[in-house]
Parts: sequence; structure tokens; C-alpha cells
Amino acid sequence: MERSVVVICLTFLMSYFMRSKWFKNLILNVENSKHASSSININTPGFRLTKLIPTQFQSGNSTNLSTLQETLGSFLRYRDYESNHNDRLMQRLQSLSSSRIDALSKIGYTNKIAQVQNSISSNAIVAENIVDYAMKQISLQRQEFPQEIESLGRQLSTGCATEISSVSSNVQRVNEALSHLCRDYNSKFNQREIQPLMEYITTVVDSLPNDPNKKTLIVVPGAGAGYIPYKLSQRYPNYIIDSIELSGLMYMCQDYMLNQEESKAESIVLRPFAQYYSGQLNHELQNKEVKLDMAPSEKPCNLNHLWGDFLEYEPKQGPYDEIIVVTAYFIDTSANMLDYIDKIQNMTRYLANPSQGIHWINIGPLKYGTQPIVQFTVEEISKYIALQGWAQDHVEIELDGNGYLTNVDSLYQGHYGLYKSHTTIT
Repeated sequence: MERSVVVICLTFLMSYFMRSKWFKNLILNVENSKHASSSININTPGFRLTKLIPTQFQSGNSTNLSTLQETLGSFLRYRDYESNHNDRLMQRLQSLSSSRIDALSKIGYTNKIAQVQNSISSNAIVAENIVDYAMKQISLQRQEFPQEIESLGRQLSTGCATEISSVSSNVQRVNEALSHLCRDYNSKFNQREIQPLMEYITTVVDSLPNDPNKKTLIVVPGAGAGYIPYKLSQRYPNYIIDSIELSGLMYMCQDYMLNQEESKAESIVLRPFAQYYSGQLNHELQNKEVKLDMAPSEKPCNLNHLWGDFLEYEPKQGPYDEIIVVTAYFIDTSANMLDYIDKIQNMTRYLANPSQGIHWINIGPLKYGTQPIVQFTVEEISKYIALQGWAQDHVEIELDGNGYLTNVDSLYQGHYGLYKSHTTIT
């Protein structure tokens, strides 16, 4: 009987509480906070907060205050997330006998786990510096957006930052983004993995008729850490280069590198393979340092690095006499490759003479992601292009293998063949 009375009382109190003005205001404030975050967009290059739709995208769905908060939170949670994962490796040893633990200690196994922890801490410093740089840009807008910037949960004082509160984060992808910095801006990595791509891209661009009075736009979707568009903007200073990246993690890495002083950027060191325990030869190689010794000296004025969805991208400053779309390790990342191809074709409307078509330069493997709608072979792509009446000016298959974040000092050597093509899409 007493229990029934308690249940009834609690039910009444909860009903009253949920109907109270205080509770309704609380819910309203939470909803307003969520709406405010999603209604403030991020205009790029840089991190310019705006209530308008981003300048070069059809909507702000992919680059708003909420996605910015998630990205910042991912970088800042990297240290704890990876440290906890590494600690669990040590905790598993507690199930072993003391004699086995002693043996593992003697051969350096426990010391290796401790060294990996040091590597995680070293990488985390770079991740946190990336956040600090972004927040310094954002904090310059505090007078215009005081509440929105405060909602990021980040306060800067005397150059030191307190931890951000993030509703959700994609911490697992942080290590991948940091590894892309090595791939793009370390000379040995770059020579193995990026230069083969650059050589093909520039060969095709150089083969096109060169008119100094021609207004040319080069678009690089899926730009990653940004080396390819950066070098294209250097090589072709009279062309406009639009670099597009959907991942906030990648974009922040790119923005960080493009805006660092050369001397400071060259001191950045990462340990990209420390957290991979499989296939290692010894703990020194597992924890080896990779120096970013190819940092940009300065950001070229003709380069626009943008954060957003390529499918929503709209070039400005048109119409153009020529548009070149460069897809490197990108075309197979879509859930529907046909959407990307259609997007390239639709860009003909930004040409002064649409009938001349878009030059599409592609290089990369056909390595499809999760649940793609179509998974074309090379032959099927050629047939589809022919079916549309487009001209495939060049096709080349290279099976020697191109590395992708490959640890050459390990037992696992990951390489991809390359599908290279130049197509004129009308």
C-alpha cells in the first residue's frame, strides 16, 4: 500500500514538474541553443561566422556552428581518448601471471606501451595547437557574435585555452587527419605518395592551350590537408584555385598549415604510426618522428581553401573561359559516384562558352566506401562517359602501386593502383 502511494506521489510530482513554466523554459532554451548553433554558418577561407548562407555553397548544412563545435571537440578529446585506449592495453596484462609480466618488462614490451603514450601526448600538442589557431581567428569576432562564440565552450586567456565541451565528436578520425599532414608536408612521404599524383595532374594541365588572357578556374574537391591545391596555385599564379574539403578535421589541418610562419611550421613533428601495434619491426620505428619539412612559405593569393560539400559548391567571380576539376583519391568516396559526375557536368553553366566543356582530371584507385549505390569498373566508367557523348582524351592504368599513409618501415605495405584519366565533359 505504502509503495503504491509513493508511486502515485512521484507520478504527480513529475507531471507537475514537466508542466511547470521553469521546465518548459529549460526545454525552450535547449532548443533555442541548438537552433542558434545550426543557424550560424561558417564562411571560409578562415572561420568567419555569418547568419547568411556561405558565399560559395548553396546551404550552410555542412559548415555551421554545430559542426565547428564537433570538430574542435574531436581535436581536444584526442589526448584522453587515445590515452585511455592505450591504457587498456596495459590493463589487459593484469590477467597474466607475475612471471609473465616480469618477462614482458625485461624484453621492453611494457616500456613500448609507455613510449606510445608519449607519442600520443606529442601528437595531442599539435591537435591542440590547431584548435588554438582556429579559436584565435574566431575570437576576433566576439563583439559581433558574443553568445555564439561563448557557446563553443572555449575561453582564451593569455594564450592558454580551457577545454571545450562537445556534444559529439569524431575522435577516431583525428589521427587520420594528422597523418595526412605527414603525407602532404613531409618530404619523404610527399615524394612517395603525392608527387606521382602531381606529375600527372600538371602534365595534363600543361598540355591544355595556354592563353595568358584566359580566365581559368581549377577546382580541387576532397583536398585533404591541402598540398595539391597549394602547389597548383603556386604553379599557375594566374589561375583561380578553389580547394574544397568536407571534413572539418582535414580543413582545420589545411588552414593551420597554410597560415603558419614557415619557421614555426617546420618545427612541427608527428608520430603517425605509434598507435598501430600490428606489423611493427621494433618500438623505435613504431614511434618514429615525422617532421613537416615542406610547410608552405605563405598562402598564395589565388588560393581559396573552402570548407563544405562539393555537391553544394558554387564558384564565384565567373563566368570563366576555362574550368578544370581535379579529383585525386576522391571520386570513389561518394555514396553515389554519379552525383559527383553530374556536379562536374553542371559546372558548365559557369563557363562563358558552355559548349567547350569542363576538363576533368582524375587520378586514384576505385576503392569504394560504405554502401555505395554504384561501384564502377574502369571499363564501365569509360562506357558511361561514351554514353553521355563526352570525350575521354586520355586513360592510363598504373599498377605499380601508390602508397596511402603507408608505413614503409613495417610488415604491412599498403599500396593502390592508379586510374588516371582526362575527360572533357560538356
